[in-house]
Amino acid sequence: MKRRVLLFVAIISCLSASAQKDVTLTINHMLGSSPFAFNQATTNNLNNNLEFTRVDYFISKITLIHDGGMQTPVPNKYILARAKNGNVMEPLGSFNVMNIEGVKFYVGVDSPNNNADPTMWTLPHPLALDTPAMHWGWAPGYRFAAIHGNGGATLNQSFQYHGLWNEFYFEQTVMVAGVNNGNDVTINLDADFTEALRDIDVSAGGNFHGAKTKDADMIRNFRDYVFSAGTGWPASVSNIEKEIDLKIFPNPTLGEVKISLDNSGKTVITTANILDVKGRIISDVSFANQNSVNVNFDAKGIYFVQLYSFGVPVATKRIVVQ
Repeated sequence: MKRRVLLFVAIISCLSASAQKDVTLTINHMLGSSPFAFNQATTNNLNNNLEFTRVDYFISKITLIHDGGMQTPVPNKYILARAKNGNVMEPLGSFNVMNIEGVKFYVGVDSPNNNADPTMWTLPHPLALDTPAMHWGWAPGYRFAAIHGNGGATLNQSFQYHGLWNEFYFEQTVMVAGVNNGNDVTINLDADFTEALRDIDVSAGGNFHGAKTKDADMIRNFRDYVFSAGTGWPASVSNIEKEIDLKIFPNPTLGEVKISLDNSGKTVITTANILDVKGRIISDVSFANQNSVNVNFDAKGIYFVQLYSFGVPVATKRIVVQ
């Protein structure tokens, strides 16, 4: 009898240890302790006056740290984060995890993809050629991060820092507990872009594109200072999610769902992307002249509806296709 009990406990433990969960990465863009905004006067640690006019960066080679230090890579995942599009809300996929303890990732694009022909990718893949350009040339490859802004006492000195080259493809690790909600886990990070300019004098402006000087310092700051553990959704996003009256029916589904929403609230949903479990966009929807759409799925699996309000991602909902 005792052996049966132990065997039962062992089976339950194994099942629990291999729970399949859908993991989403969020990155809250910040200026110090305030939400990020373009053309907002701020300072770095040198007390240089500055404002940002462009912030774009790549994230790749993501690894989940979970369940007592186990590490699970997220395969073939590239994120092009453009601050003009708001905070990052990116489904990473479905994984056998119980508790997320941290995340590893690189800012930039790994070799050999960094030095390959960029025309082999087509939009909306993050590595496809797009505007404003993140690809510098086949030799140096992609801009790992691009920061533009203005400095000086009266903010009249423009600066540009484009960090690139394979030698500056740095790994960073952020230990942060994932937020569990049923079968969904969210990893919340903060990204403070004033820290990207730590110890960099921006008062005289200047352009540094692959010069391996101030631009290299900027990439090192991404590695060492920009990212930290977030405390959860920003209050604004949490409130927006509560405002949105979204219905997905039936869910789970055998292949077709109706997505409907009440668009009369404070936050107007303009578009939505349908993503598969690897974060690839399989369809996009406009709510400009309609409040409901029908979506058909060709294969079983987990999918996500990512809602946007005028280009800013504000909520992500899950769909199960049986």
